[in-house]
This record gives sequence, C-alpha cells and structure tokens, in this order.
Amino acid sequence: MGTSTTWDGPRGAGWTKLRRSIGQLGRTAGQAATPDEIPNPRQGDGPISPQGVETGGQRFLDALAEELRADPDAFGLRDTMRDGADQLVHAMNELRRDLAAFGPPPPEWAGSGADWFMSEFVTTVAGERTGIVDAFVRRSATRCAEKLLDDPRVREAVTGEARSSSLAMDLFCAVYTFFFADVVTEFAKAAVAEQVKLALPGLVIIDPGGQIPDWIGEKVAAWIPNPCEEQGKDEGGRSAAELASDLVRDNVDRALGLANGTEA
Repeated sequence: MGTSTTWDGPRGAGWTKLRRSIGQLGRTAGQAATPDEIPNPRQGDGPISPQGVETGGQRFLDALAEELRADPDAFGLRDTMRDGADQLVHAMNELRRDLAAFGPPPPEWAGSGADWFMSEFVTTVAGERTGIVDAFVRRSATRCAEKLLDDPRVREAVTGEARSSSLAMDLFCAVYTFFFADVVTEFAKAAVAEQVKLALPGLVIIDPGGQIPDWIGEKVAAWIPNPCEEQGKDEGGRSAAELASDLVRDNVDRALGLANGTEA
C-alpha cells in the first residue's frame, strides 16, 4: 500500500472534462511557428466564478469516482487512506487514555515537547513510506496534529506545563472527520496540477488560488458522519470511538465518492 515513488497522475478519459474546467486557451496566444514560441501556462486576470469552482470540483469528484470504480486499486489511494485512518483512530485512542501517551522526548531530542508530539503522531498515522499518496496522508496527519496542539489542554499536557489528562471526545471526532476530507483535498491539489501539465500549450489557468480543491474538501467533509453525533443513533450501543473505528472503510469510500449518499 502506498509504496509507489512515482506519480503517474490521473490520465484517463474521465479527466478530460476537469482539464477543460481548470483552464482555457489564451485567445491572444496565436499559432506557434516553433516550439520556443509555445507559451507556458499563465494565470487568468480575475478570480474563478463560484459556478466555475463548483463545476471544476464536481468534475474532479466524478472523474475520481469513475476511475476508482474501474480500478479500485488506482493510485493506492483507498488502501493508503484506510491504513492512515485506522492508525489515526489508534493514535487518538491512546491519547484518550493519556495525552502523554507518546512519552517525553528522549534526551537527545533537540526540539520542543510539542515538536516531539507532532513527530510521533505523524509517524504513527502515516508511517515512514515514501509514496506519493503516503505524502498526502502525512501532510494531513501533520495538520491533524496541529489541530490537536491548538487545544490548550493538549499543548499543556505534551509540553509538561500541566498534569496529563485525556483527549476530549469532541476534539477526537473533529480531527477524525477532518482527516478524510483533507487527504482528498491534498490529492485534488496534485491531480489538478497534473491536469494543468497535460493541458494544451497556451493554457490560461483560471483557478490560481486553488479554490477548486478547497471546494472539494468542503464537499467531502459534508459526507463524513461525525461519530460523536452518530453515537446517539447507533442501535448497537457502540461508543463514538468504536464507531469511528468501525466506519473507517465506509468513510474512505464516502470521501472518494464511492458510497451511497455522496451525491449532492
């Protein structure tokens, strides 16, 4: 899972509509007589419209779901996300028992206690694999650690400023739901950049601010049920933490547009 060190990028037929959504040919480019006259992609003059953002984002989601339905193992995305989410739940369950679960940094550690916490958390969630999708999971795990450290109780516990306590369940659930959407957002940023490279010479980039990946992240976040809220609906009496673990596979498929109820 996630062992590839190269990025093949999404190149199937389903990505053509997305490519058309993220740029347009510059009308003043003219006909190139030599390769040197072919202009590089350039940014458009104004912001992309809300409708353009939505169209591009939906075409990304459609293309991704289409590719994964044809090849569930494409990019190693599903398995790597599942593994990362499983490890995320494991790490946060350890923190629910004790915010100092990663222990104090070793004597040779040159950074702060918060830096040690982040390093251990990210390694636990993302491992040390070096594939492209692993990098997306690692970036998201880093942002999850930052969200945890933004909480005063967590920061004080891991820096030794206060006696250790347990991770609050509402923070557990917030970080959990964030992770799925953020991994897809990271994938979207790379995929959109790849479509720009594959586009025709003279392309005018109409989304230089990255609004399309941001829209995708917000859309995916709305598909992921919050386990704290789902607990009251669970007929099996499972805890929110148990639900978070049991729903990992379903939530990966929801995030990738492969589960029922993900369509707008």
